Amino acid sequence: MELRQIKYFIAVAEELHFGRAAERCHIAQPPLSQQIKKLEEEVGVKLLERTSRKVALTPEGNEFLRRCRDIMDRIDEAVHCIQDMSKGLEGQLHVGFIGPAALSKLPQTIRAFREANPNIRLEFSAKSTTEQLPMLRADRLDIAFVRLFGHDTSGLNTMVFLREPYVLAIPEGHHFTDRKRVDITDLKGEPLIFNQRIAQPALYRSLIGSFHKAGFMPNIVQEVNTEQSTVALVATGLGCALVPASSAGDKRSGVTFKPLDGDLPQWEITALWKQKNETALLRKFLKVVAEYREVLDGTPEWAL
Repeated sequence: MELRQIKYFIAVAEELHFGRAAERCHIAQPPLSQQIKKLEEEVGVKLLERTSRKVALTPEGNEFLRRCRDIMDRIDEAVHCIQDMSKGLEGQLHVGFIGPAALSKLPQTIRAFREANPNIRLEFSAKSTTEQLPMLRADRLDIAFVRLFGHDTSGLNTMVFLREPYVLAIPEGHHFTDRKRVDITDLKGEPLIFNQRIAQPALYRSLIGSFHKAGFMPNIVQEVNTEQSTVALVATGLGCALVPASSAGDKRSGVTFKPLDGDLPQWEITALWKQKNETALLRKFLKVVAEYREVLDGTPEWAL
């Protein structure tokens, strides 16, 4: 069965006249009649009652007409859908992000995009950087917000979404409370809470190296797997912690944040995507991402 046969049948069924249907389909009447006959042979059911005076639909023909119209409606819908997709007006995006990105301007970015594009469906995956990279390469994500440090990004486009310094999270009543700033050398002997080595081995080594340059080994009393867990443990009084400045947006009771001086790496969140997957829709999303990206040289006032 061919699509043109369905179109021919709908024309005959609606006109109930082969001559008018042929004019409507811009073909001669004999080939139209042959196509309808071939269609009936293919489905094995009589669809039309023909006499020298009139053409009428059989009950089966009536039902077939209803379903053929549905087929044509679906085809029209598919055409309109892909046309809208090509213009970035419709479709869906799969967005991956690391947990700390929730404390950045990513939520505002997504809200702004959704308000401007209500017909776009967004699906989210909260995963680690290590988990997101293979998902992105396998086309299971359209864009990933990750924390890079020594990762392989060959073949991927990148945009730094957030760059900010580390700050020091201290528990309530700590002896650093009255200080305006803290230097890394002041942390000698201080109990510290660190992110787990396994999560970001290269970054972990870099942070340890910063303490080595300051002339001592950090006194790590606990390792955790998220920044949120780190701040929560600081609130218990277990120790201090190096956290990204945006973590100060977590106004948790019992925790204060201080600017931290020293030879420390910057904390970054980077957007990654495949060049070949850069559709009109993804480009619209990237435009909003670029509007909300934040690259800071120092600790923002709102974080303190």
